[in-house]
Amino acid sequence: MRGMNRAWKWVLGLAVVAAPWLVGLSAPFLYDDVGMIAENAYLEDPANLGNVLAGQTLADPQVVNGRRPAVLATYFIDRALYGLQPAGWRATNLLLHLGCAALLAGLLLRLTGRVYFAAAAGILFGLHPVLSEAVHAPGFRADVLCLFFVLAFLHGFLAKGPRAAICRSGGLLALALALLAKETALVAPLLLGALMVLFPSAVSGGRRSKGIWLAGACGLAAAFFALWALLPVDLQAAGGAWNGESLRFPATLYSAPALWARSLRLLLVPWPLNVTPGFAPVTAPASLRSLWGMVWLALAAVGAWKARRAAPELALGLVWMLAFFAPVSNLWPLLHPVADRYLYPLAPGFAVLAAWILSHQSRRGRTLGLASLAAIYALLLALRLGQWESAEKLWTAAYFQNPKSATAATWLGLLRDKAGDADGAREFYRAATEANPQAIAAWANWGILESRAGQWDEAERLLRRVVELRPDEGKGWRDLGVCLEAQGRPEEAAAAAARAAERAKP
Repeated sequence: MRGMNRAWKWVLGLAVVAAPWLVGLSAPFLYDDVGMIAENAYLEDPANLGNVLAGQTLADPQVVNGRRPAVLATYFIDRALYGLQPAGWRATNLLLHLGCAALLAGLLLRLTGRVYFAAAAGILFGLHPVLSEAVHAPGFRADVLCLFFVLAFLHGFLAKGPRAAICRSGGLLALALALLAKETALVAPLLLGALMVLFPSAVSGGRRSKGIWLAGACGLAAAFFALWALLPVDLQAAGGAWNGESLRFPATLYSAPALWARSLRLLLVPWPLNVTPGFAPVTAPASLRSLWGMVWLALAAVGAWKARRAAPELALGLVWMLAFFAPVSNLWPLLHPVADRYLYPLAPGFAVLAAWILSHQSRRGRTLGLASLAAIYALLLALRLGQWESAEKLWTAAYFQNPKSATAATWLGLLRDKAGDADGAREFYRAATEANPQAIAAWANWGILESRAGQWDEAERLLRRVVELRPDEGKGWRDLGVCLEAQGRPEEAAAAAARAAERAKP
């Protein structure tokens, strides 16, 4: 009977977490959902799932998310189940997120045996508003799926008895799936090492046995990194043409501490949130922003070390955040230096810290504290999800918060163009190219707009800018060829078409 009562409490906790997310299920596909799902021709053919499962997409830069076959596989399943109905895709994201919350709470319960602490961490993680982008948008499922498998990987190493080896082998399989979902999983072995140090009795076996299993996990992660380095596909912003946003050395080094401070601020005060936040690179080592961030980095590292024996739960939360910050620190340059979704794997660590603080209050203080935080998070989450009700709301809010966002301006230009407001679209495209001269989507959409208006000279100028920025992409050459043909320049048009055909070859 006690077990039944406990099960109902866990179900109730998950229901509390799920409730605020339900209001956003009916929202349309927006942002990366459009290109990754709604307009992704690769998902239209179920036979392509075989190529995904065989790993053939890993080396194919033409396949969107090809480097993440675990994510692609779930997309094919959703496409078969729901077609292009966004609610079904969002429901899958929500179920995965609830799975992450349950696995986090279960992991902490197995490590500490403290029910309130585990439940509070699961609830606070599940409701944290900063997770809205990753959970709400199926196009960003990689973050949720990766964390789900990382948590499963850690659970596999807590098994004891005669089945421990089988469970740990399953844990390594989960790690492989996490790595096939997103590169962030590279740091998962660090968390396993932290569990072995902070909770030595939780992972059975002697030092040698633990070392062998940990080495196996590290070797698996290293093998995946080597594979990614050898594949003919750029890993984030390392290699390829600069997009005008990614950080470049030495700004990558100087900006990392400032990015850590920014992450802490958003986890502590998750508002305002934005799909295209701005970040000014730190260009000098003595910058106050960098020094301030280094102070917080040092405090986190020292705090984790000091707390390792007296408060291992506190140390785990800090180590968790530090470990998952490493992949998004931009020491390895990312295409977009900052994004709300990058905080998804950090949030469990923050939830552990908050739950640890609450668990050391009086009984009444614990109850009121958790209820208050949950209510605040739910309210902020509802407000944030309201911005995802339509493309107009989402991009207007994004542009209002960050007027230098070329992405937001480009999307608003597309919306103005679709509404028949050509002048309004031009202004937004112009704003996008001024904010980021490398914003190829703005140049291309602006050029197509002028082509439809018969402004061929202006269209040619804009489309030539596109092929200048991306000479290896065929679409820009095709659009330029159409523009040249319309001007009565068949030889130049044929040359552009030939270049487009050449670049379309596999």
